[in-house]
Amino acid sequence: MTLIIEDGTSKPDAESYASAEDLAMYAVKFGVVIPANVPAQEALLRRAALAMDGMTWKGRKSKSEQALSWPRRGVELDYEIKPDNYLPARIQYGQMALAAEIHTDDVDPIEKRKGAVTLERVEGAVTREYATIPNTSGRLLPAAPDRPSATQFADYLKKRGLFAVRA
Repeated sequence: MTLIIEDGTSKPDAESYASAEDLAMYAVKFGVVIPANVPAQEALLRRAALAMDGMTWKGRKSKSEQALSWPRRGVELDYEIKPDNYLPARIQYGQMALAAEIHTDDVDPIEKRKGAVTLERVEGAVTREYATIPNTSGRLLPAAPDRPSATQFADYLKKRGLFAVRA
């Protein structure tokens, strides 16, 4: 089933900002691993778009009936209000980065990852101990030390970077 791509016209049935072909080119450019078949690539893009809908973006949807979070109105960036049909390239790149991150989490489940080496003893045989990776927040831990999608989305999210919460 072919993806319905958002092009800045606030489509009510859009499923993605990028096509499977865009994702394949992104994977080659940035050296990320994605599934080889188009239906699996499209499924990843749909999952990434759903995850993006849960993020708190600047501004508000351009039209109430649009399916995805972008385009948005009232988005101020670099002291300039962007047009209501503005669809930043970094939203598309961020979706593709997020799709690659989701695939990494699928093929390398969080519960099977090992933390940093905390103990290594060499006598006759080698003993190696790994730190446990806590997941007490209920959120997924990053697939890698950095998340390219977070970098792509930073300017467009309501809150960016670190902020303190007083208990």
